[in-house]
Amino acid sequence: MDIRQVSRWLSQGGLSAAPCAWLSAISIYVDERYENYDYDIIGPEARLRIARVLLDHGFSQLSGRVFEGADGRIEFPRPTRSLASDPAQELEDVLRRPGVAAFATPTQVLLTTWRREGPELAPSSQADLLALVREQPANLDKIRDWLRRTPSRADFQRFRPRLEAAQEQGLQQRRQGTFRSQLPR
Repeated sequence: MDIRQVSRWLSQGGLSAAPCAWLSAISIYVDERYENYDYDIIGPEARLRIARVLLDHGFSQLSGRVFEGADGRIEFPRPTRSLASDPAQELEDVLRRPGVAAFATPTQVLLTTWRREGPELAPSSQADLLALVREQPANLDKIRDWLRRTPSRADFQRFRPRLEAAQEQGLQQRRQGTFRSQLPR
């Protein structure tokens, strides 16, 4: 599946969609305000907008979470009912299936990438994550908490100031009306 093309369609449909090729995922950012300790989710309204865009581009909706296109499937992770659930595990459950791409939140993408690559994140992954949080804010406090008692926590804490700076740069551009998606096309 060409997740870059699907991301373009979603962006043209008014959604904040960022392709994350290293995971075979599309990060969807919904909320324009982010509070500490919020759970980020792709809510019902955004899911309906996503479904409309996919259906308009020839996808079939197999269930509320699953869409099939000519080149493969894309799914929303199945959320667990527990507030203590692990969002990276929800995403991994989808990504384990061959030929399936996933929709994810920026927080899920960052956490999953960190867990997959472990300590000492590769420079290319660092650049990808900085670009993502510049475009789509993530809940860095939640990521820190979910990485507690893992080998990746110290590495994340060292890299976090760079993530915060990139995220703030994107937020400043939004406030000034100079963010990429706010410019005339």
